[in-house]
Amino acid sequence: MSKFTQIAETSHRLSLAAMEEASRTGHRTADIDHLLLALTITDQPAGQVLRSLGITLHATRGAIEDQHGEQLAALGITASPPQSGPIAFHESGGYEWGDRALAIIQRAGGRGRRGDAGAVLRELLAEPSGLIENVLRRLDTTTTEVLEHLDAADRIPEHPVGRISHHALSKRTEAFVPAAPHEVWALISDPGRLPEWDVSIGTVEGAATQPRQTGGSWVAHSPTHRPDGKPLEVKPAMRRRSVQIDAYDPEVRVVWRVTYPDMDRANARVTDLALAPAAGGTQVTISFSWDRHPDRRRQRLLSWCMRPLTRVVMGIQVAQIGSAIGRVFR
Repeated sequence: MSKFTQIAETSHRLSLAAMEEASRTGHRTADIDHLLLALTITDQPAGQVLRSLGITLHATRGAIEDQHGEQLAALGITASPPQSGPIAFHESGGYEWGDRALAIIQRAGGRGRRGDAGAVLRELLAEPSGLIENVLRRLDTTTTEVLEHLDAADRIPEHPVGRISHHALSKRTEAFVPAAPHEVWALISDPGRLPEWDVSIGTVEGAATQPRQTGGSWVAHSPTHRPDGKPLEVKPAMRRRSVQIDAYDPEVRVVWRVTYPDMDRANARVTDLALAPAAGGTQVTISFSWDRHPDRRRQRLLSWCMRPLTRVVMGIQVAQIGSAIGRVFR
């Protein structure tokens, strides 16, 4: 993975997670505490380091809330910090990075730095306000201890993920989900729950009437409204789709294939999800691809010309899947 791609993917994922966390308390500006929360759920080594030290999403949320409450009390303010609610980022708008959090992300991608989550975490730990240091103390650790573990993780050869395969219409990546494997499996293996993590599906007919197994199929329909309630325009030929299970290994792996029966020469969309236990939750390996229609396989030149754009689009699509699965449990 190139440095530019690394920076772009890391920035996108951390921005989405941090602003989702900010939306839980009604904030429209993501600050360094929200950035720390985003780092606790990254699938990169920095996230694994934090979780191995007990710096999990739910524990860090509590420590941040306690720290803010103490700061208010020190100022003589008796009001409680804003109460947390569900993630509201996707139903509203107007979110942005705060100046100090944005500066950290920019420095992490500067000259001589890798731009990955580890670089962001290092910059965050060096932030001079003392907020992060105090939050870590509440979690029974220190910036020095986190840095020592991060240094050790950096010496371990990195497992390559998220690369484009030889097929231009495929992408593979990993995502961390803060829930037990059996909880994640109950979500991703249930056709009736597809709308919870697949934004292209609004409803599924008869989800409970057919056993979940290889070859099982259902009729699904596209969503009619965006998360913010605005009507969603969908071409008539793409409103109905067929959902099929291509592979089913209970508690381990499921492969979903989505086709468009009313649309000639449409590519099939295949999502392969494999689960593995991880500290504090579940590691999900996501392989996402567009299976070319036979009539489109002749379009080699156009496919080659569109490859750079395809890389970007596929990266966004697979990142959205991982984020959506994790969001269900946050």
